[in-house]
Amino acid sequence: MRLLRNNFSFILALIAILFSIQFSILANNTVKNYEKLMNNDYNIVIVSTKELSEAVIKPLINTFSSISQISSDKILNRLQNDISNKNLSILKNTLPKFYSLKLNSLPSTKYMNEIRQKLLKVDGINKIETFAKTHDKVYKTLKLTKSIAYIFMFLVAFIGLLLMSKQIRIWVYEHKERIEIMSLFGAGFWLKSSVLYKSAIFCAIFSTLIISLIFYFLPNINFIKEEVEQISINISKISLYDSLTLLVSALVFSFFAVSVVMKKAK
Repeated sequence: MRLLRNNFSFILALIAILFSIQFSILANNTVKNYEKLMNNDYNIVIVSTKELSEAVIKPLINTFSSISQISSDKILNRLQNDISNKNLSILKNTLPKFYSLKLNSLPSTKYMNEIRQKLLKVDGINKIETFAKTHDKVYKTLKLTKSIAYIFMFLVAFIGLLLMSKQIRIWVYEHKERIEIMSLFGAGFWLKSSVLYKSAIFCAIFSTLIISLIFYFLPNINFIKEEVEQISINISKISLYDSLTLLVSALVFSFFAVSVVMKKAK
């Protein structure tokens, strides 16, 4: 308990940093899942006077997934009571062919324009509907969400490092006499700093454990489950890989802060 109390500021700063890192990872994964969900519902409509096939379209688009013809029977069935069978037959023969093009990933606005230009050069294609306005709005919102998450992470990391540095200065002051004695006997930098690195390792492990537990139980909180279910997104529990990533990050931040402060204290 005393150990936690003495290292409270350092642990709190590390917890804030690790929380921001894991939050950014979670936000990035959630955005990726949402992109996949959006991509499943997204398709490009192509109007052509000639038949199109996968062999014609696939070489033009790197993210090609599939192309299928959209049946015009529903439209013609609605008109069969309003026009004669002869005119209906003529209309059916003159009506252009409609195709649904699906991609294997949600395209950026720039890539979407490139696809549009390539398709318009194909013989027979005279119109392409990419639903650009809706697509751009969704895509930019997803990009903004990612950017905000990363900005938040860097800001918290910067502030956290400042708080950690203050705590390390307190550690240096507490062990000042010991460090000075070791310096007189010619002890190296790592040996003099060993007690601080040990404290940093303890704080890193403890902080990682706290954050791992938080993000392990987070998806099970009722109001969070209800919110994500409304948009058909699943928030997965923190994985062992993520926990190890957090531990490595905590150790890197801790060792960096200790090294910088000790270098200045020489």
